[in-house]
Amino acid sequence: MGTVLSPSYNFLSILLLCGALGLASCEAKQPPVATTKPKNTPAPTPAAPARPEAPKAACTLINDTLAGQPFGEEPTVAELMRTGAKVLSRKPFANLHETGQMDTILMVRHQGNSFEFYRTPDKDLLRQAVITNFRPAYGQRLRATLNESARQSGGPCGELRLRDTERANTISATFTAGQPSQARVQPYWD
Repeated sequence: MGTVLSPSYNFLSILLLCGALGLASCEAKQPPVATTKPKNTPAPTPAAPARPEAPKAACTLINDTLAGQPFGEEPTVAELMRTGAKVLSRKPFANLHETGQMDTILMVRHQGNSFEFYRTPDKDLLRQAVITNFRPAYGQRLRATLNESARQSGGPCGELRLRDTERANTISATFTAGQPSQARVQPYWD
């Protein structure tokens, strides 16, 4: 005895058959694939990756504002002491302008940075600072000054020397990977 197919089975078979034939006819209507060889044209050369600009070995910039205020607001002994600085040494120093007055050379260390102040009875004058840690607020201000100085001198520098027109204030900095890694600040004092 033969098998009787249900009407839904017949409909499904017809639908699948039509779908397969429809796909085959779509493929047949596509344009033929070209089998000719392309002309010998050189392959485009890939663009070379942009290299960062090589730093100049040394840069010098004369700028009264940047050299005169490398920290912006200069750190004070009181500020440094409040934030954990340690006094390394105190040396008496005879004042050159006031007969008989003894002043002090004060060496202070703060978060790896060294400061030398000339202390008189009424004020402290920064003589020199060596900065290797740029995380404190004064280090961030100095970094901004050094980066601006490098930009004004024409781009990245390995070493930067910044001074004012009178050559009184000088800053010497070393850069590593485009950022200041060490700076020596020597403001004018007499």
